[in-house]
Amino acid sequence: MANIRDVAKHAGVSIATVSTALNGTGPVSEKTMRRIWEAVEAVGYAPNGIARSLRLGRSRLLGLIVSEITNPFFGALTLAVEKAARAQGYAVIVCNSNEDEARELELLELLKVQRVAGILVAPSGQGVKYRDSLSRDAGAPLITIDRQIEGLERDFVGLDNRAAGRMITDYILRLGHRRIAFIGGRMGVSTSDLRFEGFCDALAAAGLQADPALCLRADFRGDAAYTVAQPLLAMAERPTAIVAANNVMALGALQAIGDLGFRCPQDVSVAGIDDFPWSTALRPRLTTVAQPIEEIGQAAVEMLLDQLTEGSAPAAAGRSRIFQPTLIARDSCAAVG
Repeated sequence: MANIRDVAKHAGVSIATVSTALNGTGPVSEKTMRRIWEAVEAVGYAPNGIARSLRLGRSRLLGLIVSEITNPFFGALTLAVEKAARAQGYAVIVCNSNEDEARELELLELLKVQRVAGILVAPSGQGVKYRDSLSRDAGAPLITIDRQIEGLERDFVGLDNRAAGRMITDYILRLGHRRIAFIGGRMGVSTSDLRFEGFCDALAAAGLQADPALCLRADFRGDAAYTVAQPLLAMAERPTAIVAANNVMALGALQAIGDLGFRCPQDVSVAGIDDFPWSTALRPRLTTVAQPIEEIGQAAVEMLLDQLTEGSAPAAAGRSRIFQPTLIARDSCAAVG
């Protein structure tokens, strides 16, 4: 059976060079790559998938970079992307940027070296410099998912986040609440900013204004939401309801309510955005606005693979596929008594 030594001998290069070429772990000239490819074919060493990736310069792999893998939303999104990719004969490399812009850019370079066929990224950065980094050639088609970067000429798939913020706040207002707190994510991130805008839209439609003292940010993290919820609950005139911009922060707010001796929803109602599979196991069951995650994952993979279709006309830059949210009313919200 042929091995890597046979490939190296036939190509007239070192074993290390063959390894680098096969694994995509470093630069190899086009001329040397061609010789290695010819040797691979001649000795019958590489499986067909690897051989094809060497010949075409890309693999049957897609890269997915999420901003926080511990968030149940991103776990569900990963499953949806993998399912859609598998149906098209692709596997998915999943990477976690941990809301770190520098780490995300490192991961993009790593995926480029691995010659992935395409990249989906939930952006963690912001600003012109970051946008320009995403605009540069990634070595493969790249689209953004979940979070939008203003001015970026890349395709995007995600939720109508402003509608989500408006929808959940409308529901709270219909229950009679008027002193409503909002716990948002990181400023400058589209999902956070747009959900807050939707919150403000709903208040304005009811003849109200957002109270800056009740509008706090917790960087999409549960522990931070727990921390900022405590002074809200300690106010002499505390809010009667809390809207959290994602599910993880809603859980942090619920924990703060319980630890401070309050009851939900009797003392404080809580609602979040993004559902998760075990939300009905909570007591009270959490009221949320849900995203069609499977449809978003499917659409993102389809849009990415559309850019890979041989012979197709180039897609117009900056296309968007926006999905609508769905309200799921459960037990964590109650009418003002």
